[in-house]
Amino acid sequence: MECSNILTKDNPFVPPKGTRCPLLSLIFEDGEDEDDEDEAMAVYWNLEVGAKDGVDEDTETADLKRIRATSNDDVDEDGLSEPSMDSDATFELVPPFEVLISHVCHHWRMVALNTPSLWTEINVSPLDSPPFERVQILLGRSKSLPIDIRIDCEPPDDEEEEEDSSGSEDSELGQSPRSMTFSDLDNLMSLLVPHISRWGSIEVAVACYKHMFVFLSAVSDPSIAGAPQLEALQLYHHEDAESLTAFAQPDLVQHFKLFGGVAPRLKSVALWGVHVDWCQEWLSCGSNLLDVELAYHTDDVRPAWKQFAAILCGAPKLETLSLCSSGPLGAPHDWYPEGSSGGYGDDYTGVIELHSLTHLVLAFHSPVYVSGLLRRLAFPALKSLTLDLDDGDFTDLALQLAGPVMTAVPVVSKDGEKKRSLLSGLDTLKISGFPCSDRSIELVYAELGNLKSLNLAMTYLPPAFLQLLYHPCSLPGQRDVCHLVQRRKEAGVPLKAVYMEENDEITDQDIQWLKDNVEEFDFFEASDDEYESLADIEEEHEGSESEWEEVDD
Repeated sequence: MECSNILTKDNPFVPPKGTRCPLLSLIFEDGEDEDDEDEAMAVYWNLEVGAKDGVDEDTETADLKRIRATSNDDVDEDGLSEPSMDSDATFELVPPFEVLISHVCHHWRMVALNTPSLWTEINVSPLDSPPFERVQILLGRSKSLPIDIRIDCEPPDDEEEEEDSSGSEDSELGQSPRSMTFSDLDNLMSLLVPHISRWGSIEVAVACYKHMFVFLSAVSDPSIAGAPQLEALQLYHHEDAESLTAFAQPDLVQHFKLFGGVAPRLKSVALWGVHVDWCQEWLSCGSNLLDVELAYHTDDVRPAWKQFAAILCGAPKLETLSLCSSGPLGAPHDWYPEGSSGGYGDDYTGVIELHSLTHLVLAFHSPVYVSGLLRRLAFPALKSLTLDLDDGDFTDLALQLAGPVMTAVPVVSKDGEKKRSLLSGLDTLKISGFPCSDRSIELVYAELGNLKSLNLAMTYLPPAFLQLLYHPCSLPGQRDVCHLVQRRKEAGVPLKAVYMEENDEITDQDIQWLKDNVEEFDFFEASDDEYESLADIEEEHEGSESEWEEVDD
């Protein structure tokens, strides 16, 4: 007996008794990262789900029929909503991974319920409504761990037309009758705010700003001392405000101070059409900020230059800055300190150097605005630049980018060579819109000696952006890409990969030629007249670095 006890004690091949099993918990945690694959395998093996506490697994019945019959707002015996069911979409017939494994057998269920890390993601759909049983269950099962929250208040696509044509009171308020109401969101926040000390990330997407106002009000309550574990704040108001110069709803214009101004671990901030108190501590003293994205702010709610400068100066670790139809309030001539003449000398002494910034995105600005920004900001470590500029003539900006770099101290590369321009240090350049002269394009290209990846959305660019890559060339037409590949190969710097928009006109013969002459060739699908981001292409095509073409020295 003694020998038997010794052999079984701490034996990894003998499952421990009780509700805890560290090894199985670890497997569950690792399996959660492979959610899609696990769901596919579950369907393939016709895995049965539906185990309940105290029910022997041999007596369980398959739950897939029940799942097929449930609607989007139904809940299982745990109160956890099943995904929407589409008879043509096999993968959607399987519940989330953590629910799936908790329904396999009683033992697995007990282990899963006692593995808090499986229950830390809280996703709320626009069709969820009080009393939000699933949210309450997840808050309980996640114990004291940080939680990641995503709240989607945008109505489904098929409801948008109904909302536009509806004459109901909800429609007049900008709210779909079938989507989450303002009162529902208020009730949801009453559940989540008491756990704000555990928030690891929060993402909120709305179509109506009143929803965002409800959220902002809830997290700005004076009783909130802070969000000590929050690392990502992503607030998206998706509404067309392109032609607006002032915030559309003056009664909701309040600039809120969120989390009592305290979020010391914040690393990523995205504010799309959402304005806040620009002076609060987690923005003006964001010592851990790595990524700041400001987008679609009307002039009257943007930060003043002094506030904008404080945000940048207070984030010494900042690596990515994205300004899309947003940035400091006013025009560049408004940004000079009091008593300054606005001359070059004054401008130069006021340059803010962002020493850690490696990725800059500038989109939907006027030539004067972008030029002014680049005269007030310096990026000695910049490696990636994205430009989407289409309103005006940006020839002067192209010359500015190709001209001497603006820094207080000359920038020297690793090989000891002085950095000639902002462009000369780049290894990645993406241009989706940049109207300028052919001569200025030549000057831009002349500065790209260290470039490894070039993304061009040729639908919105002057032809010279492509033609100069293989100039001179006397054969125009749809074979431009083939000629580009051939000329690069002849020059000893062949392209590795080429991606073309799926609607581009190209013959089967040219497609086959491209496949034979580059390592990777494929098509991608444009979305809303805009090309997919480089990150999306990388996700779909592992190992590639460009959505349109990759230049690899």
